[in-house]
Amino acid sequence: MKTVFKVGDLLRFKEDSYWRTERASFVDPRNVASLVLVTDSIESSNRFFYGLVCSTGETHLWSHDQFDLVQEASS
Repeated sequence: MKTVFKVGDLLRFKEDSYWRTERASFVDPRNVASLVLVTDSIESSNRFFYGLVCSTGETHLWSHDQFDLVQEASS
């Protein structure tokens, strides 16, 4: 399974992400079922990226290990 995402990839929270995100102050646990669109990468990091929560339109900093790929961006 792909673990580093690129701009345009569509993601879904992993099943076990709820407990991790529930305690994080910048994530609303109700958004865990939402899809996330990768909007920007961080060149110096293989761990973090910026993504837009499709259900709310909010952009956050995310960790790659919280997500599974739903659809890869076209080249």
